[in-house]
Amino acid sequence: MNTEIIQDLLYNKSLKDAKNILSSCTAPTMLHIYAFNYNWDDGFDLPQTIIDNPVCALSTALMIFYLGDGYLYLSEKNKSSNDPDWLFFISNLYNRIYNNAFTNESIEFTVPLSKAQIFKLKKQLNENEQVFITPIEGNNYDISL
Repeated sequence: MNTEIIQDLLYNKSLKDAKNILSSCTAPTMLHIYAFNYNWDDGFDLPQTIIDNPVCALSTALMIFYLGDGYLYLSEKNKSSNDPDWLFFISNLYNRIYNNAFTNESIEFTVPLSKAQIFKLKKQLNENEQVFITPIEGNNYDISL
């Protein structure tokens, strides 16, 4: 994996260029590494581009879900949000994960929650929602750039 390409994409490319490159990317690992290093202060456009890419792995989608504060969404589904952009993004991502819209690649995903948070969610989630608290085995591409 050539991390220089991802670094260039993260730090030197315009939003438009980054979206074009990410949308046409055919390497699930590149999408994952980019998402792992993404600055969430830059909004939802690039994470949306990543999850819209057909090669986006389930582990990448789950990582993006939690980086986008998916735990809040899972634990407080019945409450409204003051941020309609976040709610739109996170609820759509939730639905796509729930409906198996992502590929299963060999990219590791570790649930970024404490044992207490997982225990609490286990009582709230239905059988199909268990995907949100189930680790995925594979290669670890959580590489900081």
